[in-house]
Amino acid sequence: MTEKIFVPLDEAGAIIRYDVASSHPVDIVVNFVPVLDLMWPGGIGGQEATWDPAASAYLLTEPRHRFSGSIGSPDIIAHDEAANQNRRLTPGLAFTMRVGGAHPTARVIITGGSGGSASAMARVLLERENNLIRVAIEHYSALLDSGLQIVTPDEEVNRALAWAQIALDQAWVCNPDLGCGLVAGYGPSRKARRPQYAWFFAGDGMVDLPALLAAGQWERAREEIKFILKYQDQQNGMIWHELSQSAGWIDWKSYPYMFVHVELTFDFLSAVANYYSATNDRKFVEGHWDLIHLAFEYCRSLVDPQDNVPRIPPGKEGSREQDPLSEELSLTAGWVSALQAYAELAAAIGQDAAASEAAKMRHEAVSVISKRYWDTRQNFWITGYTRSGISLSDGEMGPVGILGEGLFSESQRDAILERLATSDFRTDWGMRGRPASSSSYDPNSYANGSVWATGTRRAAVAFWAAHRPATAFPIWRALVPWSELDALGHMHEALAGDYYHEELESVPEQTWSSATFLEAATRGLLGLEVDSVANRLTLTPHLPLTWDTVTVRNLNVGASKLDLKLVTSADEMQLEMQNEGVPVEVLFDPEIPLGASLRRVRLQNHSVAATFEPHAEDSHAKVDFRLPHGDTTLAIEYAGGVTIEPPLPKALIGNASQAVKITRVNLRGRVYAVDFDYMPSAPGSFDLRTPWRIKNVTGTRFEAVSRDCYRFTPTVYPLQEHDDKYQHGEVQVIFASQ
Repeated sequence: MTEKIFVPLDEAGAIIRYDVASSHPVDIVVNFVPVLDLMWPGGIGGQEATWDPAASAYLLTEPRHRFSGSIGSPDIIAHDEAANQNRRLTPGLAFTMRVGGAHPTARVIITGGSGGSASAMARVLLERENNLIRVAIEHYSALLDSGLQIVTPDEEVNRALAWAQIALDQAWVCNPDLGCGLVAGYGPSRKARRPQYAWFFAGDGMVDLPALLAAGQWERAREEIKFILKYQDQQNGMIWHELSQSAGWIDWKSYPYMFVHVELTFDFLSAVANYYSATNDRKFVEGHWDLIHLAFEYCRSLVDPQDNVPRIPPGKEGSREQDPLSEELSLTAGWVSALQAYAELAAAIGQDAAASEAAKMRHEAVSVISKRYWDTRQNFWITGYTRSGISLSDGEMGPVGILGEGLFSESQRDAILERLATSDFRTDWGMRGRPASSSSYDPNSYANGSVWATGTRRAAVAFWAAHRPATAFPIWRALVPWSELDALGHMHEALAGDYYHEELESVPEQTWSSATFLEAATRGLLGLEVDSVANRLTLTPHLPLTWDTVTVRNLNVGASKLDLKLVTSADEMQLEMQNEGVPVEVLFDPEIPLGASLRRVRLQNHSVAATFEPHAEDSHAKVDFRLPHGDTTLAIEYAGGVTIEPPLPKALIGNASQAVKITRVNLRGRVYAVDFDYMPSAPGSFDLRTPWRIKNVTGTRFEAVSRDCYRFTPTVYPLQEHDDKYQHGEVQVIFASQ
């Protein structure tokens, strides 16, 4: 038997279809608790469930006839009698459907509506099922055909990226009383609560916004910003936190949930600037400048002029809901970003004085961070201060996404990344928010040790930005199985920190998990940055060595649409480009093998200048050029070098982590060093690809897998009592002088 759930695009209902392959009749019993109510925290105040034999369904109504619901099936052969009462029926009702033989299919129809429209909608779904399915298929096919397409040699990655765009589309909800926007996700009602997160959060929408922009969904991104602005506090400029679907029926502002998170107003300014940079929609900025400026003034009102640090007022919260602080590193970093954003937006519409003032304030704010938020004793950041002024040095992953913004020194950044790269934070399915060694670590706690897709994405992007691809790629790739863990194509909110399974409070379809996975692929893995204002594309890919071809289609840069194809080999990388619009300025800065020498760069068979960029853990070749209309090919030739292929985790439900974690690589002359964490009971291996001849190796065994490719299996010294705990290992590979 198979079960398929279908929800039409624009109809208030769902069809659950059961297909049974049996020569004998099979009875399917459907149990349910009939509840007709508004979304939390609203309530209708009474309901009634009755059996309608003509519709072969239970009808749910309420005394004022504003809402109705229906659940039934044309295949029912028996049903419970519904008691005539206006309270919730416990333990519920049931009906039986019979399938098999000549009737292999049974359907359950669930609908909701205003007045008595639920019954009429049930008939529509039954009569138009095939047409509604066809319309949905056409819609999603068109979405994927016209949207951003990323095709890699990894089919699981391709599928997860495509589903991420579908998940974003399915999160777009139009409420007849409130308007249209992105909801936070879809979760079960469980036993004691309404269905989770299917309402609007401004913060979630702003987290999702970069994915919309990357996917080319510029119009929807604009509508999301407009939806957020629609409910901005017009008195002080503050951006709201959450908006229940029932807010149009109750005095929502009297509840303490709408205006509580101060950091969202800071994030809003950055979101608008990102939108403007991607779209060059100057008209939008001009048309909403008064509200943008009002948001800026709210942010500035929270800043203490004595130290240029924003404070969280009593009764309000920052990003830490479970442990409110008076100031947060993430909020101060958000102020720096907000100032940069405001300066860019002000300059765009000719507000030069405002832009200059914001730039000056940003410089002052930046100078504070590396001193105020650094614990010299622990050599790690301070994530904030309590209301009594005590610093919070809890060793958390914290706002890891800010590491690429130059707010800390390079040595401070490296100290943080060194710790985050270890198995103390890393699992086979992502990054713990709190290290397993912490005294307050709880693997099934929502905030004290679980693995979040959003935090994992930020960590991967931070490692890519620091040119640590051997650590970054496995972290990001660990998110791919999330799209098939529960709700197919959608990603959980959080997983447990000890074993691969969902965290107890997690929502199975969390919009920002899918959105940030897509954003990390574009911004981190491919290094795509679109600046439509300057009509410029930056492309800084860090591709795994097993990916010889990657294609990107339908990439919008200003008024141009680009198709790109990256083809790599042992000694060359080609970038094949097709530009359907006006010329675009391109900065191409790809990773090449560590220690390789740059030989020649050709643009359409003409030699062009390139800059070799050595980093501690990778090398790059940077080329700046103008991409004309039509087809163009750029080729970068190099020689030598070494590239590591880190082991990719393969998490199985219920298993603990066991994959090797590459924590650092380094090349000094002809000595290549690899630091890693491994499980003695499952040591694993990793591959190196290099044309250089190996002279000597310490700390590992190795064998040739193919020409220029070697597999290294670390030497394991069993520790008996600690075989189930990660240990640290080091390998040195000495290459012969050329």
